[in-house]
Amino acid sequence: ASRNTEELSDLVFLDCNTFLLCCAKGQLCLADLRQPQGPLEATSVPSAAGSERWCMGVRCGPQGSASSSQPVARLSSRGHLTLTDVRKSWEPLASVKCRVPSPSPGVEFLCVSWAPALEGCLAVSGFDGTVHVYDTQSWDSSGREAEPIFIHKGHAFGGMGDNGDPPLVTVHTWHPQKPRTLLSAANDCSLHVWDWVESCGN
Repeated sequence: ASRNTEELSDLVFLDCNTFLLCCAKGQLCLADLRQPQGPLEATSVPSAAGSERWCMGVRCGPQGSASSSQPVARLSSRGHLTLTDVRKSWEPLASVKCRVPSPSPGVEFLCVSWAPALEGCLAVSGFDGTVHVYDTQSWDSSGREAEPIFIHKGHAFGGMGDNGDPPLVTVHTWHPQKPRTLLSAANDCSLHVWDWVESCGN
């Protein structure tokens, strides 16, 4: 990994021997502890703008499952989302644009995470005082704008911060067993535990 001079934004173990790294420019690198001198598999995000910063979220399978069953989501500071299969990291499964108001003001707070107990659902935050939940099962590689199935706006209703700016969600995570429960925190020191429901309307 030291041969790559790119800044890292995320790293995660896929199993007991392999781990995945995400560079701030969106490149993925796969490494195996059993082959410390071996080459890293690398792939860049297609048509990524040079000014975008990227983070990743990996869907963790059941304990003992193969790393090949763990899809990777990469999120950019401009709201682009790319889904990748670890087995074919050079070929995106899907590419969409999230409905975010503006580029992330603090790229260190970008967060994308898969729901551990819901197939195909993920959440993104770090753009404003909201957390967006998406269902990725109908996504394709067209780059179209994706419609969130739920937006948690609770932090945005907490009022302005000391500097007069609205709060910014700095991190969120899913409950490991309750499918629709998330925990989120914002830079106004608010901490929310919340559930979401899909709209019954079309």
